[in-house]
This record gives sequence, C-alpha cells and structure tokens, in this order.
Amino acid sequence: MADKSGYPQIPSTVWWGVRSILDRSPKMTINERTLGVELNVQEAAARQYVAELRKVGLLNDDGKATPLAEKWRHDDTYGEAVDEILRNAYPEGLIGVAPRGYADRQKVVSWFTREGLGSGTAGNKAATYLLISSASPSESPNRGSQMPQKPSPSRETAPKKATSRQPTRQDIPNGQKSGSSGSAMMPLNINVQIHISAEATTDQIETIFSAMRRYLYDGSVT
Repeated sequence: MADKSGYPQIPSTVWWGVRSILDRSPKMTINERTLGVELNVQEAAARQYVAELRKVGLLNDDGKATPLAEKWRHDDTYGEAVDEILRNAYPEGLIGVAPRGYADRQKVVSWFTREGLGSGTAGNKAATYLLISSASPSESPNRGSQMPQKPSPSRETAPKKATSRQPTRQDIPNGQKSGSSGSAMMPLNINVQIHISAEATTDQIETIFSAMRRYLYDGSVT
C-alpha cells in the first residue's frame, strides 16, 4: 500500500479512456505519446498519468497492460480487478468506511483531510478513490463520440424586426395637411427596431408586440 503522499490521482477521462484503448488494442503500449494522441493529453500530464497507472498496477515498466489490467478491461472481471487495486493502494480503514459501490464522498474527503492533506488535494484524491471504487464499469461514459449540437440562437441575435405603414390623420401635428387644402398627405415610412432581452419570457414578448400592433396599426395614440 502506498503512503499518504502517494495515493493515486487519476482523472476519469484517463481511467475510462485507457480502459477503452486496451479494450480495443490489448497489446498497445500506453505511454505519453499514446495518451497525447488518443486522449488529447499534454505530454507533462500524460507522463504523470502513466506513472499513476503503473502505481495502481495496470501498466508495467514498458507501458504494457499487466494481468490485472487484463481483468480490468473485461466487464465480467472488472469488480475483481478494482477490489485488488483498492487493497493495494489504500488502507483497510478507508475501504471499511467507504466500501466499493457504497462509498460516500463526504466521508472519503473527510478521511483524506484527516490524513493531513489540504482540502484541494483531499478532494482530488477522494475523486480518484470514488472513481476506482465505482460499482461497475457501466458508470463509464459512452465510448461513441457525439457531434456537438449547434446552439440555438438567442433572441438578441435574431434579425431585427421592421414594419412600415401609411400615416393617418393622427400622424399630422395639429390636424395640419401637407400641401394645399384637400391634397393627399405625403407618404411616410416608419422603420421600428426591436431589441428583446434573451431573458424575456414569452408573455413579455407577446405584450411587446401587442402594444406595437395597438400603436402602429390601430392608430390609438392618445
């Protein structure tokens, strides 16, 4: 069992990502380049993750999968493999208060904090313990990639609405007509731009357009 400064710290993306790689290619060498290409991991971080995978017994010094990793990559022997990893990497006291499949995050964080680790480090170490002690590999994210969905446009980026109408008598100040008496009024076009906040509700939007219809089309200006 490792001492408290050597408790594993492996991100879930690396844990499940490496398992997926070995499931696809059991003989592949897992090194910094493999993680960089397959999981888009920076070289310095990848080197540390490889060391962590060796520490828990999944990789040998050559970056090849160990017999333990062979059990780890199969669903039917996954539980047996992680039980062995837990026994090798953590003391019985922690496993006793947070058994596999029933670990409580708050208890695990508290346990690492009482080991003398800072809150940030304790949280990271606890996250790895909870990852390893997960009930089954069914908690792994889907291995198939999904195309990112296009974000729906906000109301603020929608085209600005414009409207126009012919003027009524109410549009001419003091009842005046343009030109000579009895002549037709001069045509007038009105362009209206509406800026609606993205936080506006449907009812608020409907109220805005209802008011526009009343003032622009019904001629009910007071």
